[in-house]
Amino acid sequence: MQDHESTTTTEQQVPDELVRAIENNPEEVALLVERLGLVNDLIDVLELGVGALDDEMVRSLARTGTSLAEVADDASDPDTVAGMKRLLRAVGDAEEAEATPVGAVGLLRATRDPEVKAGLGYLVALAAALGAGTDAE
Repeated sequence: MQDHESTTTTEQQVPDELVRAIENNPEEVALLVERLGLVNDLIDVLELGVGALDDEMVRSLARTGTSLAEVADDASDPDTVAGMKRLLRAVGDAEEAEATPVGAVGLLRATRDPEVKAGLGYLVALAAALGAGTDAE
């Protein structure tokens, strides 16, 4: 009998305005209930996924995250950004230029051009940096 009284007390505590709002907006209430159901389904899926992770998976994900952070850190370095922009502009310029086949003699002639000399110098510096990075790893 006491359970019935507590239910009656709870029902009396709901303001009449809330009940009228629900009665006047049944479509919105139905949409809200549907969305809450979807949220609960998503939570259930997440709980299953988290429960399925073992310690090695967590460590692997942490290592991957660390590696990605290191790459992002390197990629955001101002010198790296400037170098990538320089290379991308050069690729665009080379694509616009009319390239013709060049043999050994043509390559030697091209080395007289100051722009080719500068580009070769950059490539040599890039090769040296690649080599230095290879030794460090």
